[in-house]
Amino acid sequence: MLAAALTAALAAGCGTGTPAAPVPAGPPVSELRIGLQEYRFQLSAGTLRPGPVEVTVTNAGSTGHDVRLLQGERQLAASDVLPPGGRQTLQLDVAAGVPVLLDCTVGGHAEAGMTASLAVADS
Repeated sequence: MLAAALTAALAAGCGTGTPAAPVPAGPPVSELRIGLQEYRFQLSAGTLRPGPVEVTVTNAGSTGHDVRLLQGERQLAASDVLPPGGRQTLQLDVAAGVPVLLDCTVGGHAEAGMTASLAVADS
């Protein structure tokens, strides 16, 4: 249910008009860096390789942020709420072909546009 709502919000372009950071093109990766900013994610890649993925999350913003990663209805991982400059490493196990949705669970941040979607290679 939550993933469906997040997908709908992403498709509708929900937010306050804060432009989304461009998603980099390139081959699928098994190591991803996510920068947390007001109110968007800066991603080091746009496509993940299925299987184990290491994610390094860094809060480059001026307030606390977190990231939750969902694939369908399954939560893959969630960071702590990180203070400015905070960093955390997460380990994921990503299924092939199903997008990974990201959102910030800090009150009002996802609604302000702090959401993103990553493609996952088929194999």
